[in-house]
Amino acid sequence: MTDPLIWLGLSILLLGFGLVALVCVSIPALIGLARAARSAEKFFDTLDRELPRTLEAMRHTGADLSDLADDMTDSVSSARNIVKQVDQSLSDVRLQASQVKRSTRSVAVGFRAAWRVLTKPANARKRNKRKRRPPPKPVEPPHPPSSQVQPTSPQRPPSNTSEDCFPGQ
Repeated sequence: MTDPLIWLGLSILLLGFGLVALVCVSIPALIGLARAARSAEKFFDTLDRELPRTLEAMRHTGADLSDLADDMTDSVSSARNIVKQVDQSLSDVRLQASQVKRSTRSVAVGFRAAWRVLTKPANARKRNKRKRRPPPKPVEPPHPPSSQVQPTSPQRPPSNTSEDCFPGQ
C-alpha cells in the first residue's frame, strides 16, 4: 500500500467522481438560472414598454392635482369674498331696519299727535292757543358780598343704612 501509483490512481478516481457529482448537481441549478434569466428578460421587456406610459400618466396626474389645488384655492378665496359680502349686506340690512323702525315710530307718534289734536273739541284748541306763553326766565339768586363768610354746607343727618353699620360692604 505504499505504492504511489495506487494513491495517484485513487486520487484521480475520487476527483472524477467529485466532478461528475458536481456536474450532476449543477445542471438543474443552471437550468433554473436559465429560466430565471428568461423570466427577467420578459419582465424587463414589459417594464420597458409599460413604464414610460405609467410615468407619463403619473406626470399628468400630478399636473391635474396641481390644477385642482389651484382651483380649490381660487374657490376658497371666492367663497371668503362671498361671505364678506353677505356679512356686509347683513350689516346694511340691520342698519336699514333700525332706520325703518325709527321712521315708523316717528310716523306713529305723528299720527297719534295728529289724532289727539283732531279729536279735541274746538274750544279746547282755542283755549290752548290763548294759554300759551313763553316760558319764564330763571331767576338767579343774588350773590352774597365778598366780605361775608360763605355758609358751610349742612351736615348730613345720620342714616341707618347697611353701609353705615357694616363698612366695606
